[in-house]
Amino acid sequence: MITEFSPRLWLPVVAALVIAMLCGPADQARAQESGQEIFEDTCAACHTIGKGVLVGPDLSGVTARRDPAWLLRQIKEPDQLIAEKDPLALQLVKEADDVEMTPPELSDAQIAAVIAYLKSTENQGAVSVGLPSQYVPTVIISIVLLLALTLIGLKAGSKKVDVR
Repeated sequence: MITEFSPRLWLPVVAALVIAMLCGPADQARAQESGQEIFEDTCAACHTIGKGVLVGPDLSGVTARRDPAWLLRQIKEPDQLIAEKDPLALQLVKEADDVEMTPPELSDAQIAAVIAYLKSTENQGAVSVGLPSQYVPTVIISIVLLLALTLIGLKAGSKKVDVR
């Protein structure tokens, strides 16, 4: 049990906070994310891989069913395909109860990484998606703050009180 609160206990707390802040999401780092991370952060709110339809279609096997150039356009500019009366795009909108896909702000390289990830998931069945990477720093900071408050509480609770 901790009976004394010393400055050496603050060092790990401060170090963890600094690391958590430095590891936070940055727009420039987004370009270097893997296809899986981009999918989890950008696509998983509306799409699954092998778990059925959400707002958007299940993307299991989509790379085998669709041309890569069409997939790139569908991800990058779905509104353009709809304006051009692309039959596949119109069918997808109809299946989604007339909800159009919002174009994500991704580069061609990021979209290619997502398509490569989707291709890598084929023949794997359902893919579970974990905690999105942008939440990790928040979770780390919360844990560190909880630890700091616990240590402060332990210190405050260990003071001897003179009752007369």
